[in-house]
Amino acid sequence: MTQPNLGKKIADLRKAKGLTQDELVEKCNISVRTLQRIESGEGTPRSYTLRIIFDALDYSQVDSNEIGSNKIGSVISFRLEQFYRYFLDLFNLKTNTMKKISILSMMLSAIIFGLFLLTTESNAQKENKTVSKVSDKVSTSNSSNNTLKVSGTFNGWDETDEFIGRDVHCTIDGVLFKLSLISVNKKTSEFHSFFGRGNLYKNKVEITSEDVDSVKYTANKIEKSGGKILLKGNAKLTYSQNESIEADEIIITIN
Repeated sequence: MTQPNLGKKIADLRKAKGLTQDELVEKCNISVRTLQRIESGEGTPRSYTLRIIFDALDYSQVDSNEIGSNKIGSVISFRLEQFYRYFLDLFNLKTNTMKKISILSMMLSAIIFGLFLLTTESNAQKENKTVSKVSDKVSTSNSSNNTLKVSGTFNGWDETDEFIGRDVHCTIDGVLFKLSLISVNKKTSEFHSFFGRGNLYKNKVEITSEDVDSVKYTANKIEKSGGKILLKGNAKLTYSQNESIEADEIIITIN
């Protein structure tokens, strides 16, 4: 559609919406003089200006002759400009004051909430790193001090570097000992007993023995390989009714 028909159509659409020229230009953010020249047919508007006017008039049945070129670049440019004008219009509180205040309030709340989430996540990550460092220190400290947890009945001495027990029926770090005599180094967790010498871990024993034939052993799973016997799950070494070792896992190395 060309001038003057285009200008007449815009004027008719404006009047049908009950808008004055001043009200329409405020919605479009163009000058009154520009609108007057378009409606009078004195000038042909650019494609994006025409789109803004039609959009303000809620008129979508626009053919290619009304808009001009339908290239993708023009459409993108128009949409960006339309968004820019709409964004700026939000700060013009002379019209639709309460609606615009509500929109701005929601936008501000969303920004504050987003910043709060970012801050919370950042603090949580810092706390996790701190806890991880503390845990590492505690783990290192425990491994160096290697404090034994002993519970049960025994007759013995609780000396500085070594635990020595007689008539022992006690649990040491999750391993149950029923022995007439045992000594455990508190720093290295190395122990000596009737069965032989070995190392003590949490719920686990590694022991070296010269006489396996006289010892009975049971477990949920038994594996033999290369001079070693691996007992897994309810592992137990038994010599007599009063001499035994029980743990989740026992590894026997045959000398």
